[in-house]
Amino acid sequence: MATISVPHIPEELIGKIVIFLPLKDVSNCMLVCKHWHELLSSGLFWKNYVQKNFDISDEKFPTGHLQVWQDPDFAYYWDDNEDKSNIYVFSEPPRRWKCGIVHPANFTIESHKDIKYKDFLRAVRILLRTQKAATELELDCGAYGNESDGEVEVCLIPWNKDSLPRAEDIINFFHFNPEMCEDPSTDSEVPSDDEDCDDEDYVSWNTLRSFSDDKQKAKTFFNWFKKTFTPFVRILIGCDKMNPVPFFILAQLSPGWVGGVLTSLTLT
Repeated sequence: MATISVPHIPEELIGKIVIFLPLKDVSNCMLVCKHWHELLSSGLFWKNYVQKNFDISDEKFPTGHLQVWQDPDFAYYWDDNEDKSNIYVFSEPPRRWKCGIVHPANFTIESHKDIKYKDFLRAVRILLRTQKAATELELDCGAYGNESDGEVEVCLIPWNKDSLPRAEDIINFFHFNPEMCEDPSTDSEVPSDDEDCDDEDYVSWNTLRSFSDDKQKAKTFFNWFKKTFTPFVRILIGCDKMNPVPFFILAQLSPGWVGGVLTSLTLT
């Protein structure tokens, strides 16, 4: 059998070239030889890959739900104190990376020196696929009789426990107003009337619905979403305290990371 020799390329040049490639091609490059596999498996390579391909700098101004929930005229149902200093949703508002992912205010990539970027990348890719589907497939959420078209956004939280977050964890991560924290709703079961629902008007699973005309594309997405987000937890914060209310659908996306859907529900 003929021996194939691999031309010598400086390590720093290999890394600089490969970070421009799609992940499938990165995987192929790892098969070139043992040396390339070791180089492209390093934490430094994946850190550079993430920084080159995803904009994880914060937006300058809040958008989407974060903008709505930071508007001083949001609908709240508790008594003002004299100086109205208790009128807020978040004491420290979450931030959104420019790639679209919402994260807790006190979390920065730079503050986590031991971050495993390959695991982080997996979580980010799942969320960006969900975010893309939200737009292309016209996703909305029908949980608890939602009466509005709350935009489906995505969020990410560093998480190293074996179990999924509780409502109390989410309240602390996102610094919700104590007025909103009574009786949060938590559930981890798919509603009986929403298991792989496919009627004439929409395709749905686990309270998310797609009204896209491309029902086959919607079914493909929900098949993937179901596998990726099982097990899950749904958490509703601020019910009977404000409108619209924050609603989360969260799952373990990769080692060290929990994330998923963040949307708003208008309830009556």
